[in-house]
Amino acid sequence: MKEKLTYKQALEELQKLVESIEDPKRDLTTLTDDVKKASELARYCKDCLKKSEDDINKIINGQED
Repeated sequence: MKEKLTYKQALEELQKLVESIEDPKRDLTTLTDDVKKASELARYCKDCLKKSEDDINKIINGQED
């Protein structure tokens, strides 16, 4: 991913890709690229959630930067 996406943008794009990947009528010529991009977006979303969780835990534990 070259451009910086928000979590919401990445999730929306991921959802669209998943719908496209699951479509039985889809064109298989771009399947590999779509699966790769979906994997990257899923990893990005997971990283965003982990960072938010870590930040919240720091705040709760009184370790806010």
